[in-house]
Amino acid sequence: MAGEKVSILVIDDRPDKVLALEAVLEDLDQNVVHAYSGREGLRCLLQQEFAVILLDVNMPGMDGFETASLIRQRPSTRDTPIIFITAYADEMQLARGYSLGAVDYILAPVMPEVLRSKVSVFVDLYSKTEQVRRQAILQQQRAAQLQKLAAASLAINACRSLNGLLQCVADHARDIVGCHQAITLYVPDPSLPGGSRQTEAIGSFSERYADWRGRRLRLDDCTQTQVVRSRRATRLTEEELHTHPDWQIVRALEVPPIRGMLAAPLTGSQDRNLGVIYLAEKIAGRFSEEDEAILTQLAQMASIAIENSLFAEEREANRVKDEFLATLSHELRTPLNAILGWTQLLATHSLDEEVSHGLEVIERNARAQTKLIEDLLDVSRITTGKLRLSIKPIAFIPVIEAAADAVRPAADAKGISLHMDLDDGGQLIPADADRLQQVVWNLLSNAVKFTGKNGRVDVALRPEGSQLRLSVHDSGRGIAREFLPYVFDRFRQADSTSTRAHGGLGIGLTIVRHIVELHGGTATADSEGDGKGATFIVDLPTATPAPAAEPAPVEPSFDQRSRKIQTVEPAPKAAAITSDLDGVHVLLVDDEPDAREVVSTMLQRAGANVTAAGSVREALDLFERTRPSILLSDIAMPERDGYDLIRLVRELPASHGGQTPAIALTAYAREEDRFRALTAGFQAHLAKPVAPTDLVAAVSRVATMGAPRVSA
Repeated sequence: MAGEKVSILVIDDRPDKVLALEAVLEDLDQNVVHAYSGREGLRCLLQQEFAVILLDVNMPGMDGFETASLIRQRPSTRDTPIIFITAYADEMQLARGYSLGAVDYILAPVMPEVLRSKVSVFVDLYSKTEQVRRQAILQQQRAAQLQKLAAASLAINACRSLNGLLQCVADHARDIVGCHQAITLYVPDPSLPGGSRQTEAIGSFSERYADWRGRRLRLDDCTQTQVVRSRRATRLTEEELHTHPDWQIVRALEVPPIRGMLAAPLTGSQDRNLGVIYLAEKIAGRFSEEDEAILTQLAQMASIAIENSLFAEEREANRVKDEFLATLSHELRTPLNAILGWTQLLATHSLDEEVSHGLEVIERNARAQTKLIEDLLDVSRITTGKLRLSIKPIAFIPVIEAAADAVRPAADAKGISLHMDLDDGGQLIPADADRLQQVVWNLLSNAVKFTGKNGRVDVALRPEGSQLRLSVHDSGRGIAREFLPYVFDRFRQADSTSTRAHGGLGIGLTIVRHIVELHGGTATADSEGDGKGATFIVDLPTATPAPAAEPAPVEPSFDQRSRKIQTVEPAPKAAAITSDLDGVHVLLVDDEPDAREVVSTMLQRAGANVTAAGSVREALDLFERTRPSILLSDIAMPERDGYDLIRLVRELPASHGGQTPAIALTAYAREEDRFRALTAGFQAHLAKPVAPTDLVAAVSRVATMGAPRVSA
């Protein structure tokens, strides 16, 4: 309280003595209050605090000792210093005075220097004590504000909607700083999710302005003010606000009267302007630097929460979409598993030509359906950044040849000649072989689809410096020049009318470009126009030179097969299932009767002994009684799913089958589904629909991880 005067109380019944004391104390430049009796002095003490009391001993009515005794009885004045001033005193009076808490006893006539010196000590002591007390109060207030700020942070981050968050910010800002009005103004940023939103203004008002609660505030014009544009805190008194350049805009707003204002900007990452928090009409005093600092901290927390909320809404939308696609995939794959399974099982037997052709058509269309499902899931992975690669140095030519073999039946059916001119210069490329085969297959399938009968498709591979360049050129219908910039965009098709000649979802080339870019390469397209064919070029960076002996292509393990390219053309006649599973006891768990039947038949033809269960409860009972060699379980089942089943099995001791090998056979085919299955305790993950040979190979391989085979 530097520069602030303190008060000194002089109690004496003689006006001349009071006047003399005031003259002596004048040099201290403090407030001197006088009282002419003990009772009047007590009344003064009820009204204010004093640094020191100068008290005469001999006064009529209530003397100094009685007055001092009453002063000491009041808690608020118990410790106020008292200096007795008297013309005469004996030992008894001195003892009585000190017993009543007197800090000194001065005999009149008073030496001015001595009195000033003694009083100034207590004035300084009072000033410093008061300063410490006020600082302690400020610290307590600051601590309380910080506690409220911490509580506000938790509340803000718990909000589930943007409007709820803005309301929470306004409520806490008003409470923390202590004012009658608070408004959170949100200004949408086009670069953020939800950038197309409108400006939002949410208010919080005390009882004084209770009628404003719940009213819609329209503060769009505030986005043009200096306060919003400046991106820094602004503190204005009522008088300063009326002379501020923003006043012409502010005075026209439909808001309560503004008596003093404090504003802190909402600033996002990359210095994005997200709005401002306004406070108006502080309850006690004016807005201070401390208020500005605390509001700025709240604004920083709110800015982070707003951005998180916007991105959370986008993430939630993506999550819902992913769940829908996963469910769609599951529901479509489940019947396909039975369709493809039975067509392949029947194809292993001698059939008349008509039945054989019918099965061929069914299988071809079922595989086309499967490919569409895979492409939809890949597009979902691409848009959410979840497409992952398993990179290692590979030779590119075997990948191209495998993809060409897959599309050759379709080319032959249309009389299209497929010419291959492949030279990799002995160089390897760092790549995911399965995904790269998907790229080549999509390009070749696209070329065959848009090339007429007896046309030509040329595939060339050449080293180009530190890259390998793959080009696929066809003699087909070509691409209109105006459509070329959009040819790789998802769901974009040159002809999307109901009379178009070619089907498809328009996502194959999107997948091509994204996979190529994940490999650090580029994919481009060119065409001279309609009827002049098209050329697609893929450039991929090379790795170290290949060794002298060309490495043999590595066949993916059975749990990677779901990622291999599946041709939608007629497959060669299905190979007969070999008896690889003699002596293997399989416990099959699936709630779908058709799925149980077809999978059981596949396994039994391979020599396995199969026990089937339609639920987790039934499976656990059969598991305990039969002790299977391997557990083959679906994931999605009513009441309890495959994850519950594997968890309960893995909780069993090894002597009770707790280490029995297990495979998840499921229509949930995403990478995250595979990862979850393996993490849960399955040794492998197979995606429906599954080929009989792949299923038998998987069961045979995983069965070797567990107990020895027993006779059927």
